[in-house]
Amino acid sequence: MKKMTAIKTLSLLLAAAASLFLASCEDNTPAPQNTEVLLTKTWKRGTQDKNPSSNPTNASFYLVPNCEQDDTFKFAADGTVLINQGAIKCNQNEPQTVSQSYSINRTTKELRINGQKFKLLEETEQQIKYIAELPAATGFGSLIFLLQ
Repeated sequence: MKKMTAIKTLSLLLAAAASLFLASCEDNTPAPQNTEVLLTKTWKRGTQDKNPSSNPTNASFYLVPNCEQDDTFKFAADGTVLINQGAIKCNQNEPQTVSQSYSINRTTKELRINGQKFKLLEETEQQIKYIAELPAATGFGSLIFLLQ
């Protein structure tokens, strides 16, 4: 009887040790780096900011026209962004897709799309937020763009 109890106890201890060992194993899969976030998905224009705390003062949001709400943006590692104009176009003569160049410098937080300079405010899996400085005559300091 003592031998049977000892075997059961040993079995329980081995099972507990195995459970602890498996639970302590780390997932060594590296998390996506910030440098890859832009390339991880096809983006659409955002209409609701998911992180207002990163907004500068005296800025307004780009009001996405209906004709741009179905447009998509696919950034490639070669420095091009493919813009699909979607089913609803602002001008019926627009091509379905447009390829533009882009560059991003995370040190200076500068994003350039088709030569236009923006300041990168946020780059997460949920949204890309960037701003363009506006002339003082507009009454706004900057215009915020969202991709989600």
